[in-house]
Amino acid sequence: MRQFCVIKVFNNNVVLALDKTDKEEAILVGKGLGFNAKTGNLLEGNKAEKIFYFIDKDKVKQLNRFNEDIIGITEEIISMVSRELKEPLNEHIHVALADHIGFTLERLETGLEITNPFLEEIKGLYPKEYDLACKSAVMIEEKFAVDIPDGEKGFIAMHIHSAKIDRELAKTVKSTSMINKMVEIIEQELRLKLDRQDTNYARLIIHLRFALDRIDSEMTIKNPLLARIKEEFSESYKIATEIAEYIKERIGKEPPENELGYLALHIQRIKDSLAEHHIK
Repeated sequence: MRQFCVIKVFNNNVVLALDKTDKEEAILVGKGLGFNAKTGNLLEGNKAEKIFYFIDKDKVKQLNRFNEDIIGITEEIISMVSRELKEPLNEHIHVALADHIGFTLERLETGLEITNPFLEEIKGLYPKEYDLACKSAVMIEEKFAVDIPDGEKGFIAMHIHSAKIDRELAKTVKSTSMINKMVEIIEQELRLKLDRQDTNYARLIIHLRFALDRIDSEMTIKNPLLARIKEEFSESYKIATEIAEYIKERIGKEPPENELGYLALHIQRIKDSLAEHHIK
């Protein structure tokens, strides 16, 4: 059974401790784990619900930039998210999320409004992460007696998603902002505002997400209906080509025609749905 020597207590449930076997520092999270604990006390590893070791030792040092309350709630959130997802998270979330929560609390204290232009896309693209972000927001609200706005929950969801897929947050933000812009292009061309609750919208943004991943990684897909799509749904295909120009401008890679064909089908589905609605 592993034993840990307490280095620092962040709150009743979170401590920083040294693994006496490996001589590695780790964050331990568990109900009541830090209650009455003092530096130098020994803890049994089996009493912790989660133990987070760090490959990048600087991450532990960086945590010292934040006050104990912020680190404590951050680690409790990460523990909850890891438990719910049943998969490991990239260790960058320990510092990134603590930094984000600290900045959020500062903005809320000064009354600075937090807006998130990608909120609807985030809800559609990352529903599980957004649900966990809502649970995280409740934990922050209870700890600091603040109200976390929906836009902020969206940002937390992006942190969770980035850590889940081991991807830099900047790439997640870029991908989400591009999807937001592509939706705008479709809306402008079709002269309509897409219903964010509609299933066709959900299918569209999920398709755009995976299409961006395929284009960026230069993965090719076959589209046996391409010629027919270009002929029968020429207007939708034209919109798809405009989106392709935008993608090339942003990531420097030209989407293949097969990819545009599938995108045109999604656009056509939206047009058909709109036509049916008008008929009714």
